[in-house]
Parts: sequence; C-alpha cells; structure tokens
Amino acid sequence: MLTFGAFLDRACLERGRERDATARLALGGYLACRLVGSMFTHDGSPESNEAFMWQLDAVRRHLRSLPPDAPESAHLCGIAQEVTTSPHRSAGLRLGLTAYAYFLEHEGRLEEALEVLALATRTHGEAIPAADFASAALFAARLNRLLARWPVATNCYLAAETAADRAQDRTMQLRARLGRGAVLRGMGNLPMARAIGEEVAQAASQADLPELQALAYTDLGAVFMVEGKQAEALQANYQAFRLTQDALQRMRILGDIGVGLVELGDYASARVAFEIVLASGTSFLVRTNAMLELMEVESSVGSRIAFERFRSEADDLRERMPPSMLADFHFKAGVGLARFGQPGRARALLNAGRQISETQRLNAWYFRFDRALAQLGAGELREPERATDSNWSSSPVLKEVAVGLREYASLSS
Repeated sequence: MLTFGAFLDRACLERGRERDATARLALGGYLACRLVGSMFTHDGSPESNEAFMWQLDAVRRHLRSLPPDAPESAHLCGIAQEVTTSPHRSAGLRLGLTAYAYFLEHEGRLEEALEVLALATRTHGEAIPAADFASAALFAARLNRLLARWPVATNCYLAAETAADRAQDRTMQLRARLGRGAVLRGMGNLPMARAIGEEVAQAASQADLPELQALAYTDLGAVFMVEGKQAEALQANYQAFRLTQDALQRMRILGDIGVGLVELGDYASARVAFEIVLASGTSFLVRTNAMLELMEVESSVGSRIAFERFRSEADDLRERMPPSMLADFHFKAGVGLARFGQPGRARALLNAGRQISETQRLNAWYFRFDRALAQLGAGELREPERATDSNWSSSPVLKEVAVGLREYASLSS
C-alpha cells in the first residue's frame, strides 16, 4: 500500500532546516499523490464525489502557493490539472506522473520516484500494454537497483524482459538483460556481469543500436574498474563516450572516464572531466558522484582545503545519496582524513561505511572497507596503488582522451 511517507520525511527534514519553500514543495508532492490515490478509491456516490472535489480544490490551492519558478511546482500543478473523477486511461495524467517520477530520480529522490511511478502505472487500469509495462518495469528496476534492493530489482528486470519479448522490442529486451548484469556487478558477481555486458555489446552492434552499445561498454568499464583493470576500463568508457549522443549519458560516461584517469595517475585530466560534470545541468546523482571523485582527487594530491570543501558539500547531501553512493562517500572521506593525519575521524567514517555495506549487501564495498580499516590500524593507509605500465601511460588512447577532454571543456565554457 502506498503511504507517500517519503514526501513527508522530506518535508520534515526541510522544515527542520528552516527551508520553508522546499518543505512546502515536499508537502505539495505528498498532497498531489494522495489526491491521485483518491481517484482509485472513491466509489462515485454523490457524497464521495463531493469529498473528492473538496480535496481537489484544497490541493490546487496549496499548489498555487508554491514557488512559481520551481520546476517541481510545474510538475505538481500539471498533475493536478489532469486529475478527474475518472481514474483510468488518462494519458495526460500518466504522462505527468511519469515525468514527475523522472524529475524525482534526477534529484536523487528515489523512494518518492518509486511511489509516483506506481501511481502512473495504475492509470492504465487492469490492462497495460506490454511495451508500457516493460518501460515501467525497467524504470522500477533501475530505482530499486540504485537503492541496492537486489532481489526486487532482478525481478523487475526479468518482468521487463518478458514483457519486451511479448512487445517484440529488441532495445528493451537488451536493456533489461544489461540491468540484470548491473545487479550482479553490484552484488560482486563480476564474471557474470562481464559476460552479460559483452553479450549485450555484441548484440547491440549487430542490431545497429549505438546508444545501447554505449550502455554495454559503460557497464563493462564499471566491471573492469572493480577488477582493477584500469586500462581496459578507460578504453571501454571512451568507446561508450564516442558512441552516445545522449547528453545525460555523456556526463555519466565522462565521470567514469575521470575515474579511469585517476586510476592511471592523470589527476589533471581527471579534474577537468569531473569539473565539466559538476558544472553541467545533469542529474543530482551524476553531479554528486563527480563531487565525490573530486574529493578523492584533492586528497590524493594533498590539497586539504579543496578536499574539505568538497567533503563538506557532499556531507550536506548524504540523506539524498543511494546506498552505494553513501558507501563511496564514507570511503573517500575516511581515506582522505587518514591521508591528512586524522585517524580517529577516518576510522569512524570507515566503520560507518562498512556497516552500510553489510546492511545493504554491497559485498565489494564491504571488503574494501575491511582492507582500509586493517591498513589504518597498521598505520599503512596511503594512496591506492596506481597503474605503472609505461606503455599504457604513453598510449595514443590516453593522449586522445586527455586532449579531447580539454577541447570539450573549452567548447562547454
């Protein structure tokens, strides 16, 4: 049963920070969702219709009081305008709810996005076309995967693939398969994750689906990075960057390329990549990830002031971070503090991160925290080892990436 409690949690949090405008936006989201939910429960009697119309009028009054220049206000007002006493088969309402769910994901409000997506799906009534079901299942799978809900995410991806088969949609079939590979990667099953990535990359190439091929290379880059194969990771991500034309996907890949450059010791080029992402208008998750990586870069090069600035900014965003990102924050902040001679604060952050990893079954992260804590206890925590292969460091691919980043930055400024 949908309670929309995540909206109320946000409203209370913002109220506690004395942010009245953003608290009212969160409350507006709660009221709008409750209003849509009421569409599916009123019985059509005169008394029920009267109560519903009173609720509709009250919600619209609240929404009109919201900051007019806030994007969330526009989403909520648009949804309220589409609400009627007939709950099903409202394409306009479904479109508005789905757009709002994407907005919430963009802002890192994953729990809220899931609840809004569930409402959007209910507008189909009992019969939902296979293609629409596959699309919604893929969306739900991604949100649950970001929340580290591995069994739920896997079931959603399997349902999406089955529906895509019925709809004969090759793109969604392969996206669902790739999603299952991402779940396996998150759970630490790297061989299976890599096999799925390679399979989808080949299938997408044969079907002439460059955007999907780019997604597959991005997933392969993530697998290679966890395996410690920095050169292969950078190569895979650069292939993805050249294939995709999607602006959001480009920023995501650029962040991954920055990580690869850090692993290869090219901090200057990595900083350029992350600063481009951070300054972009891309999603909260992608920009925040770039902030965490900049925090890592600055601690690696010994710039304490810059490290503390990014750490403080990221700390303010912790309640919006999904589990894997929260683990990443604790790891990078803890290692950075250790590098700057603060072992007590470092140990507290690393222990908290290990607890998060254990609770959320982030196996790869758990072992990283274990190793870092052991090194800290032995007084050996230092910069992670970088690749030293001189042939790779001077390769044309690395040079091309570095030059391309600077050209991209100059065009973006």
